[in-house]
Amino acid sequence: MPRVPPPPALPTSISLLRIVAQGLVPATSAPTPHEAVRRQLAMQGQLFGSSLDAIAARTRQTSTDGVRAAFNHRELMRSWPMRGTIHVTTAEDHHWLRVALDNRRAAFKHRAETEFGVDEKLLKQAADIAFELIGEYGAVSRRTLVNEWARRGVVPADPHAAGAGHLRRSLIIWLHADGLLVQGPLQGNEPLLVDARTLPDATTGPGHSGRGSKARHQPRAVTAADLARWSGLSKTAALRALRDAVSAADSPGASAFDGSHMVPLLRMSGAQLLRMAHAVAGGRQPAEAPAGEFVLRADLADLLAQSLPAARRTMLLPAFDELHIGYQDRSCLTDAAGETLLSPSKNGMFRPMLVDRGRVVAALADGQLVWADGQPASKRLERATQLAINRAARD
Repeated sequence: MPRVPPPPALPTSISLLRIVAQGLVPATSAPTPHEAVRRQLAMQGQLFGSSLDAIAARTRQTSTDGVRAAFNHRELMRSWPMRGTIHVTTAEDHHWLRVALDNRRAAFKHRAETEFGVDEKLLKQAADIAFELIGEYGAVSRRTLVNEWARRGVVPADPHAAGAGHLRRSLIIWLHADGLLVQGPLQGNEPLLVDARTLPDATTGPGHSGRGSKARHQPRAVTAADLARWSGLSKTAALRALRDAVSAADSPGASAFDGSHMVPLLRMSGAQLLRMAHAVAGGRQPAEAPAGEFVLRADLADLLAQSLPAARRTMLLPAFDELHIGYQDRSCLTDAAGETLLSPSKNGMFRPMLVDRGRVVAALADGQLVWADGQPASKRLERATQLAINRAARD
């Protein structure tokens, strides 16, 4: 069978468009960490320190201390709402999102039951102990909970016993997936476990109607393939959700994008998007347009024109940043060599990245920059890199 050629690389103007859409410039940044996460709907949470940096990067005049405060005030939560991957959401979005994107829980539970012996009786024991501790202390660390489980015989006392680690992890994730536990206030760099039943439930939270919820997932400038990859939905369901979002954004009572006024959404073909981005940002324009239908803010072209210098500036972004992993086609941001630079082992772990003029130019490895071209391309980039590092250090 002949090999299907890869699609043409997207131009850098699309990367600049995404930077603006992602809230990484002043014109689209959020006033608070809570609002930054609300606009994104959910943000990757595997490396908690990186999550703090990613949220701060999208928030006006807020350092990671401000993001920490949002967790401590229980405005932001950390859990496994979709794809079996840990994410940060707002407190009010937690339950409806968990229920709406319950697309891999059945397979996870089947494995936990068949391989690790998790059943309803064991889950109830584990949950009752968790609620008892939370009732006494308000919030508890994972270690404290697991130690109490071991003391009471819910899990093996020996952490090295066969299957002990998998059982502990299965119980923790299952109780999160069922909406019983969630991670919120911090102890050092660790989000503590609290009772998730106190949060707005899936039928009364702001996303329970579906249409209004998708309208708030506006900033990314996405295709159905992007949303499917991000959420775990099928492409058909993702396309339907995006089209509903366009309709909902134009409906009375739909959720506001920035908390002050409605932002209409547009549907565009790949060819239309390329023409729009090229007209504002210039640069290369490929002969072949990307496939699929894009959904984006109706004012994104104006915002890009207004924010072009800010979008082109050099920025140091954390590992797992949504600018990189939030899209299926990342060719506008980097090439295959750049992907290897960001994830040398290709095991789903990513390095922080240095972005200049919309392209990845270096990765941060063990505190040192590894340049895509072996060295900075210019004195300008050297100076801009130092400023970006200084900004990140201040945050």
